[in-house]
Amino acid sequence: MKVVITERIHRSGIDFLRKNGVDVELLYETKKSLEDAIKESDGIVVRLAKITKHLLKIGRENKLKVVAKHGVGVDNIDVEAAKTLGIRVVYTPGVMSNAVAEFTLGSILLLAKKYLRYDSEVRRGNWGIRYYADNLEIKGKTLGIIGYGHIGRRVAELARCFGMNVLVFDPYVKADNKVRQVDLDTLLKMSDFISIHAPLTKETYHMIGRRELEMMKEGVYIINAARGGIIDEKALCEAIEKGKVAGAVLDTTEQEPITLDNPILRCKNIILTAHTAGITDVSQVNEALLACKQVLQVLRGEEPPYVLV
Repeated sequence: MKVVITERIHRSGIDFLRKNGVDVELLYETKKSLEDAIKESDGIVVRLAKITKHLLKIGRENKLKVVAKHGVGVDNIDVEAAKTLGIRVVYTPGVMSNAVAEFTLGSILLLAKKYLRYDSEVRRGNWGIRYYADNLEIKGKTLGIIGYGHIGRRVAELARCFGMNVLVFDPYVKADNKVRQVDLDTLLKMSDFISIHAPLTKETYHMIGRRELEMMKEGVYIINAARGGIIDEKALCEAIEKGKVAGAVLDTTEQEPITLDNPILRCKNIILTAHTAGITDVSQVNEALLACKQVLQVLRGEEPPYVLV
């Protein structure tokens, strides 16, 4: 059995496969194309690489049986094509939930307390900034969570520990009684902070656009640790320039990686990170192991726990 790993994962997953007799090829350490590699593979472990219908057809014509997503969002995998071709697609839900939730709460605190701004002013010798500090206390503020899956639930749990009121919008999940479930428009109008934890689909693409931004409170803060395409970034920058949105933290952007000519880099009051919200010491070990264990289960004819098709 041969498994190709397209991008770097924690060594624990690679060692697990090799200890179980699997030939592992680390594509990122070779000059081989993914198209050539897939011809020889029983399974693939992928992070962000695009697994298209074309690639899946090539794999199916040979011996490809399973694609494992090292992560939750599968918008980079043509799941429908895999289903048609009889290729299993597995993923790793829940593994990064706490990591992303902690990132989200850290982002809320970062925006509310304006650490980066104050650090910059102090380094310029402006100690007097303390006399006109405009920090927010998040206790009593309202957090609107879009998407109430594993991550959204953990975010809500942490937010309640800080005394925040929590609203959630998710048309596919019935929320528990610890939060208030509302429609999207109500969430947008009432929230002081908005955090996005929904998948990127045709339905959610640019679901936060000019209309939605106009509905929000003056001075709202936005955190996106889901997928970049959910927010219309041009509209977001315009809303920030007008002062409608006070600031944002974007762990994901529509263009990844961001090139230096991307207009979002010139938009003030946006903090950008490199799709790292879910990457921690604990999550990377658990995610690599879960992805690789499920690949082996499929190759052995067993049923893995987290199957999309």
